[in-house]
Amino acid sequence: MYREFTMADIELRELTLFMVLAEELHFGRTAERLGLTTSRASQTLRALERKLGGRRLFDRTSRVVTLTAAGQALHDELAPIVTDLDNALARARGRAAGPGLIRIGVLNAASGSLVLNEAVRLFEQSYDGAEVRLVATPLTDRLGPLRRREVDLSVTRLPLDQSDIVIGPLLSRGDPRVVMVAVDHPLASRSQVSVEDLADYPVRRPADPPELAEASCPTHTPSGRPIVSADVHVNDSSELLLLIAQGRLVHPTVAPFAEHFRHPDIAIIPIEDLPASSTALAWLRGYQHPARDAFLATVEDVVRSHPHLAGTSA
Repeated sequence: MYREFTMADIELRELTLFMVLAEELHFGRTAERLGLTTSRASQTLRALERKLGGRRLFDRTSRVVTLTAAGQALHDELAPIVTDLDNALARARGRAAGPGLIRIGVLNAASGSLVLNEAVRLFEQSYDGAEVRLVATPLTDRLGPLRRREVDLSVTRLPLDQSDIVIGPLLSRGDPRVVMVAVDHPLASRSQVSVEDLADYPVRRPADPPELAEASCPTHTPSGRPIVSADVHVNDSSELLLLIAQGRLVHPTVAPFAEHFRHPDIAIIPIEDLPASSTALAWLRGYQHPARDAFLATVEDVVRSHPHLAGTSA
């Protein structure tokens, strides 16, 4: 006999899996984010589909996962509810603990450090129990921790134009563009280089987002020559430095990053025709967090009171 399921029968973990899968459209990545096996993720989805009258929420092949019309409709109705629930829980945590903990993702501790360090000092001094925790951002996944809500704010280079990310106060501006090369590299003896020079060597460019990658190192020179990415996978900064020192690639970046990771076997050469870079704080759109907002207000106070700090990088 057919049993009609009600909302009371549907578990939060099933809806959570549905929303994550709708974002990832990949069972392996969804399972990894939720700490499940792939087979367990599939079983959870089938249980949800059964409770919803047997409606298929995703079309699945060996290569592609897509939302069905029913799945898209459910996602569109659930999305604002999930956001409201997240915001309510964040406000409850804030009321219970005061300003509390704020987690900030940083790729390079030197980027915007003058403003950031002063804001951290004032924030922790101004609120009882307030704590700022700096979290290292993966070199190959700079926005991932923010989108997964593993951090509340992220220090990011500009330009950044992502619909789900809000750009906040500047931490630094005017950071020069440079290229890191091995000390015995043909470019190492130069006083400066141009974008045209980069086309002669394999480079390491940020994988994403595209607008940030293009600003860091264009895909083509002004004359139209392609700039070729090195055929290597870089996991972290230590591996990047090793590859540069070995002469396997050159790395266009900004002066604060190069200076922070200064290496005896690596030369730092200014790039004359790339515009200077700025750094800002960014957060996830639609995600409320009282501690984050209190910290942002502190940063804005620091920038207003000491504008020179944002114009200089450590």
